[in-house]
Amino acid sequence: MLALEVEYLLKRVLASTRENRRAVEWPPHPSRLFSALVAAYEECGLGDDARAALEWLEALPDPSISAKPPQHRDAVREVHEVFVPVNDAGEIPELRSRQVRWFPAFTPQDPCVWFIWNDAQGAEQHAQALQRIAENVTYLGHSMSPVRVCVSDSAPEPTLVPDHRGTIMLRITGKGRLRHLEETYDLRKANATIQPRLGLVARYRIARKSEGRCPASLFGHVFVFQRVDGPKIPLEGAAKLTAIVRKAVMDLYPDPVPEVISGHIPDGRPSGKPHLAVTPLPDVGHQYADGHVMGFALWLPVDVSSEIYDALEEALGNFKSLTLGKYGEWRIEPLAAEAEAKSAAGLRQSIYVRPHDTWATVTPVVFGKFPKRNQVGLGKDGGKVFADLCEMIGLPKPVEARVGPVSAFFAVPKASEFPSPDKLRDRYKAHVWVRFAQPVQGPVLLGAGRYAGFGLCRPWYERG
Repeated sequence: MLALEVEYLLKRVLASTRENRRAVEWPPHPSRLFSALVAAYEECGLGDDARAALEWLEALPDPSISAKPPQHRDAVREVHEVFVPVNDAGEIPELRSRQVRWFPAFTPQDPCVWFIWNDAQGAEQHAQALQRIAENVTYLGHSMSPVRVCVSDSAPEPTLVPDHRGTIMLRITGKGRLRHLEETYDLRKANATIQPRLGLVARYRIARKSEGRCPASLFGHVFVFQRVDGPKIPLEGAAKLTAIVRKAVMDLYPDPVPEVISGHIPDGRPSGKPHLAVTPLPDVGHQYADGHVMGFALWLPVDVSSEIYDALEEALGNFKSLTLGKYGEWRIEPLAAEAEAKSAAGLRQSIYVRPHDTWATVTPVVFGKFPKRNQVGLGKDGGKVFADLCEMIGLPKPVEARVGPVSAFFAVPKASEFPSPDKLRDRYKAHVWVRFAQPVQGPVLLGAGRYAGFGLCRPWYERG
């Protein structure tokens, strides 16, 4: 185990986010700490063993973090503008122009933050060199945030842990980050406007108490693509879109295509196991929504092997366009994790996976069996039909289930307006609203058409 302790000596944090200079970055991102360690190493000329320690550190798995509070929810607040003279020695100080700056500040509950690597093979070899680097770090973020950094052999329980379904985005390091920072430093000697690349971004979640995590859907990995150019497609065309996307993915994936991707066993019959689901991502749920499809998501089961995941990720690197028949052609691109916060809500993975107790459909559920009328409605749990729908994706039975022709979300078409694939044409379709006894983590994909874009749900928040 390796832990790096950071103490803010003034008990105050001054550090803005990359996306918004008026917003406070809390907790400090692992990449920010690594940059501070690199700066200390370079400035103090700490030798080859220190460099080896940094190269070892950048390649470690993403660290857990202990910070109180674990997340600064009021990160964006009113910050006064300050006009600062431009630091140019070629002009008389009184004549220097001034540029607007912001200095967002935050006082955490605990001025100490720990970065914790539970699986850090080689820590004994590099601990001494890391300590030499750490004790030369003077600030983190802004120079008005002086810190003390040290290698610690004990750390509290983490409050943030890496999780591919988490909704907290933190910048992390990766192999080659040290070299990139050094190259950027050299380039800045000629052009001070050059900045290092954002680098990798990882998803984190708040560590839960001893009661354990909330129930979660069996879909645990996702690739999100957004429409960059091309005609608008109405949400009613979801079945056609998802069928085209699925075929394109099959064509891109190298042979033989595994069952978890194709949804078929070797003899061509449908698989009975969880496999790749394709869903549209529509513009719905707000007063200006028009219901068009902004992109699509590829959901994989949580237990998919790393080999299959990596092969799919590599194959999707060539997924640049989509031919949509009479609709024309889309130019598409993956929605990068670092761009999610600025994207439309309907494209964000976090919207579909965040834990919540109440969910409603944006595409109708295709039922295998008709729900009994006397078992759905206000205060009724939907009976065995809804229990089975939820069990199929690893979720508990709901405590309330409602069924109807209209979605709870604005701009979603009626269930009857969604054409069904041939094999589902005779099945009953309806929008649903379900409430669970406790929050459950999505994605919530319900019904017989869950692999083909039907039964996609979003958390529903009661509005006054």
